[in-house]
Amino acid sequence: MTEPFPVPPATASQLTTAVERVTDLGAKLGRRRADVLDPEELHIASGVPLEVVRALLQGRTAGEPDIHERFRQRLDLLHATYLKENGRKFSHGEIARQSGISRQQVQALLGGDRRPTMDHCARLERFFERPAGFLQSEDVEALSCALAVIEKALLQEYQEHSERNALSAAPAGAGGPRLYERHGVDGIALRAALLPAQGRTKLLEWLDNYMDERAAEESAG
Repeated sequence: MTEPFPVPPATASQLTTAVERVTDLGAKLGRRRADVLDPEELHIASGVPLEVVRALLQGRTAGEPDIHERFRQRLDLLHATYLKENGRKFSHGEIARQSGISRQQVQALLGGDRRPTMDHCARLERFFERPAGFLQSEDVEALSCALAVIEKALLQEYQEHSERNALSAAPAGAGGPRLYERHGVDGIALRAALLPAQGRTKLLEWLDNYMDERAAEESAG
């Protein structure tokens, strides 16, 4: 089951900070900003219109549609991109049978002729395997959630990268527990992605400094 979107909702300043963190993590791994912040991928992951994703990544404001227009946009995107194994779209009847919504209601929702209820949203999000809140969260919040997934993956990679560097600097045959395990911080970087923006930034700065110091000590020793 997918995890719900984080709360409270992200602000524009928090989104900017998240973009900076992801860009910085990518740089530490030798990746360009364009490699870790692909607008097309973020558009699909968040449901936010492509032009709005580009604007928000650049720190520009973008108009926010009303909640029903936002629902229709994201449902259209899911219907177009969440495909069966044969590459074809799910029919209205298939969505109805698997989601528990009547066929007539599915058709009306996809056609923009019916306003969704919370139950409609929850059932459709489960059917399309998206997080709770995907269909109605504001654009800034939705993009922040997509960035959090990228950040978590980069943190995992950065942890493994740091450990490989420490092992390569250690004497041959030294072996022993992994660097993060030896210092009791294994998993902290991953959990940090779930903290509020201010706390997450402070923790990651501390963790970076701490692990740099420990790696230097072990290399010198």
